[in-house]
Parts: sequence; structure tokens; C-alpha cells
Amino acid sequence: MTGIDLSSNSLSGEIPAELLNLQDIQFLNLSRNNLYGGIPNNIGNMTNMESLDFSWNELLGPIPSSISDLMYLSSLNLSNNLLSGEIPDGNQLQTLNDPSIYSNNQGLCGHALSIACTNGSSGTTTPYGVKEHHHELDVVWLYYSVVAGIVFGFWLWFGTLVFWKHWRFAFFHYIDAVQKKVMRKMKHI
Repeated sequence: MTGIDLSSNSLSGEIPAELLNLQDIQFLNLSRNNLYGGIPNNIGNMTNMESLDFSWNELLGPIPSSISDLMYLSSLNLSNNLLSGEIPDGNQLQTLNDPSIYSNNQGLCGHALSIACTNGSSGTTTPYGVKEHHHELDVVWLYYSVVAGIVFGFWLWFGTLVFWKHWRFAFFHYIDAVQKKVMRKMKHI
């Protein structure tokens, strides 16, 4: 067997460690699935690998440095994941300098992306490998969503009173009835 293509199969879970025992495999495509967890550290054991595609999954954490041991690697796609940290360099990875193979991984940095790493790392990360500022963006979006919901709800309620005459009359009639009831109770006090 020279290759495996399991793309677009709704696979979930982590990349099976047993898959790395297939040292003679040359092509591996696990793209467009629901895989999560990290890229296995011993990915470099697949010494004959020429094409590797893990794009469009939910892989997180750093790219293992052993990936630079894949001497025959001519095609790599790790885009659209949650990877973080410094992109390894060396050996065959030096020739794979197209930044699109790492795109949409907000936590990655390194030579291939022209994004400098801070002290050899990608900055402060959460336990899941996603940069801290993503949490801040989530909080901002939460506030915007709450404000938008309040504004929408207010105008939905206010709009019904403005545009539907029957509801407007019923609402003001109810307000008048409550006011009269309060005024009667105030007289007795």
C-alpha cells in the first residue's frame, strides 16, 4: 500500500498512533474530518512520506519537530486547524515555504509565515494550545451579541406597539387600568 485517503469521512477522535507504524506509506490524507488532539510526536517515523494532508480538522498544539525528519515530503497541508507554537524548520521543510500550508492556525509563528515567535514560542497559550487573545475576542463577541439581542428585543417590542394599532391600544388600556387601580389604593391609605 502506498497511500491512504480518508478525507471527508466525518472521522473523529485523535490521529491513531497505529497509523504511524505504516512506515512505507507515501501518501496520507486525513483532511476534512473532525480529528482533534495533537499531531503525534513520532510522525517523523513515516520515513517514506511524500504527501501529508491534515487540513480542515481540529488539531491543536505544536507541530512536532520530528516532521522535519520526513526527507521525501514534497506536499504538506496543515491549514485550518488550531495549531500553535513555532513551525519547525530544517531538512525538507525548508523547501515547503508556501504560507498557505499553515494558514488559519492563529497560534502558529515562524519563518514560513513571516511571524516572529516570542522567545521561541507563540506567546501565552491556553491548555488547548489556542492563544490567550482568542479568549478576549470571544468575550468581546459575547458583549456585542448581548447588546445586539437587547436592542433587537427592545425594537421588536417597541415596533409592535408602533406599527400594530390594536396592540398599542391594548397596551395603553392596560397601563391606564393599572394606574387607576394604584390611585384607588392610594386614596384608601
